[in-house]
Amino acid sequence: MHADRIPVADALYGEALELLHEHRAASVALLERHRGIGLDMAEALLQRIARETTAVRRLQSGLYLYTHGPIGEELAALHGFVQEVLAAIANDTVDVDQLRAAAGRFGLATRHQAAQTRLPERR
Repeated sequence: MHADRIPVADALYGEALELLHEHRAASVALLERHRGIGLDMAEALLQRIARETTAVRRLQSGLYLYTHGPIGEELAALHGFVQEVLAAIANDTVDVDQLRAAAGRFGLATRHQAAQTRLPERR
């Protein structure tokens, strides 16, 4: 059975998420070892956590990256911004001011904003 077709109980999901936060890591082996579950169930848990939270991201290699905290927040902001940029490109409506505004909505400083907020140099 494929991992994406295995139903995951909410209690097990919550326990797995707590475990990942405790170890600040995300791997199939970690879940197998600490929860006593099989490979397919561990993979299904990580897929669901990656789909429903920003705490875990699945890499192209198939491995998982724990991204909770500041890095997760930054990745989520970048993801949102990139989605807006791609939508603008697909609709052929790329506008610099709109993209700057989108960057601001996602908490990303543009070079223009960074130059305006730069502190004066000390002598």
